[in-house]
Amino acid sequence: MTPGVAAASDQDLMASPQRAVLVEQVRLIYGVLGRSSWSTLALSLFVAWVLRQLGMPIAIWLATQTLLKLGEQIEIRWFIRDEAIAAHPERMVRRLMVTQSLHAAGWGALLWIAAAKAQPDQFIFVVMAIGGVLSGGITSYSPLPRVHLAYICTFIVVELVSFVALWLTAGSNPYFTYMPLLMIIYCLGTYSNTTVAGQTYQRTIELSFRNAELARSLEREVDHARCAQVEADAANAAKSTFLASASHDLRQPIHALGLFLALLDRSRLDDLQRDTMNQALAALRASSEMLDALLDFSRAEAGVIVPQWQSFAIGPVLRQIEEETGSTADDRQLFYRTRDSDLWVRSDPTLVKLILQNFVTNAIRYTVSGGLLVGCRRRGTVVRVEVWDTGIGIPPDHHEAIFADFLQLSNPERDRRKGLGLGLAIARRLADLIGARITLSSKPGQGSVFGLELPASVATSPLETQPQPAVLPAFKRSGGRVLILEDDEAVRQGLCALLTDAGFDAVGCETIAQACEAAQREAPDLAICDFRLRNGENGIEATRRLRALAGQELPVLLITGDTHPTRLAEAARADLTVLHKPVPADLLLKTIGNSISAPLPTHAAAENR
Repeated sequence: MTPGVAAASDQDLMASPQRAVLVEQVRLIYGVLGRSSWSTLALSLFVAWVLRQLGMPIAIWLATQTLLKLGEQIEIRWFIRDEAIAAHPERMVRRLMVTQSLHAAGWGALLWIAAAKAQPDQFIFVVMAIGGVLSGGITSYSPLPRVHLAYICTFIVVELVSFVALWLTAGSNPYFTYMPLLMIIYCLGTYSNTTVAGQTYQRTIELSFRNAELARSLEREVDHARCAQVEADAANAAKSTFLASASHDLRQPIHALGLFLALLDRSRLDDLQRDTMNQALAALRASSEMLDALLDFSRAEAGVIVPQWQSFAIGPVLRQIEEETGSTADDRQLFYRTRDSDLWVRSDPTLVKLILQNFVTNAIRYTVSGGLLVGCRRRGTVVRVEVWDTGIGIPPDHHEAIFADFLQLSNPERDRRKGLGLGLAIARRLADLIGARITLSSKPGQGSVFGLELPASVATSPLETQPQPAVLPAFKRSGGRVLILEDDEAVRQGLCALLTDAGFDAVGCETIAQACEAAQREAPDLAICDFRLRNGENGIEATRRLRALAGQELPVLLITGDTHPTRLAEAARADLTVLHKPVPADLLLKTIGNSISAPLPTHAAAENR
């Protein structure tokens, strides 16, 4: 037989379980017979040698047994194929019943042959040999008991004929005469054992098929899960790429707009113009906030945020959040109260502030009347910071969904004043990063309570005072030479105009080659490089080449509108000062002032306001 075909045949037969079991039973019997035929033939030779004095009858019997066993081996090795068994299992069963009946007739006749002339001790040997063969039938035929039944029926018929013949033969030993009846009883006992073993075989085969089907089903599920994971990873990568591309393309014009508005804000304006300017700046800030949300999301996706662990007082952080967001609550006529606290925690203060700020911003956005309360309490080794609001509340079945990306339950009209739906998603990612736990309790129509659990710490220094707002730097016109490498013309012009107005000698370049030529003509005091340039160039390569010309101490600001996680990780590894478009003019000027060695006095243009 060819076992390699068996697996394929099994799969084809799974549509008919009973047929598949029968095919496996036939295979098992042929497998056992292929191994046991030689031992049975050896036993036949030994029996013939013991009864050799019987002459021709035993010789004929041995010749018959030898032909049957050799024929069985030839049949199994060259004529029995798994394809035939799978195609016609019932036919193969009938074939087995016929061939095994012939073997039964041969062993059954041996008792009558031996009883004729054998000595008592030889007759006992024959009985033992036949008993051994009958016992071996339990193993050989257990996979399919009905084949054994055909064997048994044939054996019983032969033994009954032998009994009658011995009974009618005068002078026969009475013990020899009744021995066929004893063999019939023993034969029936072996068949009883075969039926029990056959049931076990059948259950085992059925179980193996079920296990095989379960394994195939599990393999299919694994394949489906693997495909789903690949699709999810591809979708996630596509999402990140789309966000990065969209964010970059939007940041460029908004960054340029901010620079021009900042330049315009430094000029003389009447009251109406100043009011229009303030509205334009407010719209710019709203756009910048949404782009910053995309940036925070991309930074969390990129894994470039490294927590800076320290012990700090939570009270000043809460007061700072109130100062930054309280005006928004006042505009919506909501009360905003922060309870004083002297508790200390151990975490990253910047990330904790960003998480809590998202909680507060959400509370203000979705509260129509009433207000919000921010406070904290200690529970054992944990400090729990809570933001209470009297807003619209969140249904219980959405408590987990609200932390998904871009999900807003109460903003079907996509009101830009309600953000992008990334605040809580960012908060969840940052909380996981610092090992903090976010909790939520809410009832629709009654409000919500967002909590952040942080490890408690002991005070290591007096409570820090709230930092004063930074005074915007201003510069004299001879403040230094700034090399600007930016491929976007509007951004480049805006930067040059703003820095020139602030008192710098600003030189704009579009490519790295132009920037290197400008640096060779006159070494800059500072370089501002865009991260993504044309023709595959980037700001990191530009920094390396400019510092090779102007010296490694050349300060470089890397400004980018790219928020792709890979790009963020690459910029973080470069160990540069990185600003993300749109950069507010005051932050840009402050960073430039900190980067250039000599502090500069106030520029006269500031007096125009």
